[in-house]
Amino acid sequence: MLFQPLSLKPLYAIAALAVLTVLSISYGAGSPNIADSLKLLWQSLSGLSLAPLQPLLELRIPRTFAALLVGAALSISGVILQNLLKNPLADSGLIGINSGASLAVVIAIILQLHGLSLFFWAIFGAFISAVLVFALTPRNQTDYSSLTRLILAGLAIASTFQGLMAALLLKFQHGLDEYRFWVLGSLNRVEPQFLLIAAGFIAVGIITACLIIRPLALSLVGDQLAQSLGLNLKLLELACIAAVVLMTGSAVALTGPIAFLGLIAPYFARAIGAVSIPQQLLCSGYFGMLLLLAADILARTVVQPFEAPVSILLTLLGAPILIWMVRQNNLQNIVQLEK
Repeated sequence: MLFQPLSLKPLYAIAALAVLTVLSISYGAGSPNIADSLKLLWQSLSGLSLAPLQPLLELRIPRTFAALLVGAALSISGVILQNLLKNPLADSGLIGINSGASLAVVIAIILQLHGLSLFFWAIFGAFISAVLVFALTPRNQTDYSSLTRLILAGLAIASTFQGLMAALLLKFQHGLDEYRFWVLGSLNRVEPQFLLIAAGFIAVGIITACLIIRPLALSLVGDQLAQSLGLNLKLLELACIAAVVLMTGSAVALTGPIAFLGLIAPYFARAIGAVSIPQQLLCSGYFGMLLLLAADILARTVVQPFEAPVSILLTLLGAPILIWMVRQNNLQNIVQLEK
């Protein structure tokens, strides 16, 4: 049986996330080590003061909350895209939306823009990519031809934007060093002020996603029937694009492009029986936070005393899952979950 009844135990789920959160704050390739970090945490809690936490507040705590924030944002974006396009392989990284945000960030880097401007550029780039994907992908099909067109459109958009990025960086090499670090996707340079900006944009995106749950679920019965019941499909698409680009663009601006997370987390959510859209949003957001936290902790371990890019570790996990999904004959069953 492909899908089991929802089996995510709330207490165990919260405990697992809490353990990884504490471990992420406490553990790292550098100083303070895990024993010192736990001591600092205890001193802060027992004394009700943030002063002992100053060494952790500079790096560990921002990157931990960035992992939680970006993990939830990319995973929820994946759920929205997969249900809107009725396609289990729809993911902001796989279909080129991340590439648009990345190109915009490269332009901002070349123009030597920082802070809030960087986030606006990333969101604008994600918006352009999303518009192109929706323009090139038919909405009224759920067969394999739609799947092929979606992937090809995403690959074409991503390749075009990557070519433009390469051309810009060759011409304006003063931004090359910053780009080379940023493009690998990492959490070890997250700054608190940027984290707060990203949190604001992502919060608006998540609220928008929650507001469109009912019309998005209604759209799964079919376009013609949904329209006959009063659903405005164009308005729904615009709302979905708004939610996705806010979350994806902010995540890319904060940490760099992180692929496959919007594919893996919804897949795990469906595997434990998350069928309805609210269940998928909640479980996918949870798995996204859990996976990105775990990948970030592992990234600090595999090449000590250095750190591996977290996006590479997620790609090593996501690529086999993508291959397995493509090889299975149950893709059409997945897209019919709501029916």
